[in-house]
Amino acid sequence: MPHANVVGDVNAAARVRGGDPSEFGELELAANALGVCDAAVEFAMQHARTHREGGRPMTDQQVTQLQLSEMYMLTEALRAFVLRTAWERDRAVARDESAKDFGPAMFVTNFSKSVIQRVTELNMDLHGASGLDMDAYADKLVRDAHIWTHLAGDAVTRMKAIRHYIH
Repeated sequence: MPHANVVGDVNAAARVRGGDPSEFGELELAANALGVCDAAVEFAMQHARTHREGGRPMTDQQVTQLQLSEMYMLTEALRAFVLRTAWERDRAVARDESAKDFGPAMFVTNFSKSVIQRVTELNMDLHGASGLDMDAYADKLVRDAHIWTHLAGDAVTRMKAIRHYIH
């Protein structure tokens, strides 16, 4: 990873989490979702560039262009939200060690739940549109998204848990 992409101090996450490697926190879950979305976008782009549908390159078709645009837009929005939340959390922890349970991270986790579902479903739709059997990797990314959402929990319950930020 390029040094410019390092957020905070190297290996500081273990200290912030108290050395407990047993489970992901809110921010780690959102960053994990971002990784799955990145993989789905990259895979969809590669597929669209190398396959034809109806005798035309998939990249020339408006439906494909709209799918890829939505996937990219959602993934970049998630990236910005994850990076901003990580930056805010680093600043909060620097001011107060008790800020480990950083509330706004719940918002980015909820957002990432919606994004990972939509991006992986669009990727699967794009692969299915080529008329071939479903691609195993596209299917794997959708399964990863579904497993991930179980780790993140129910969005309604999570929103109730953070309602105190609204008041």
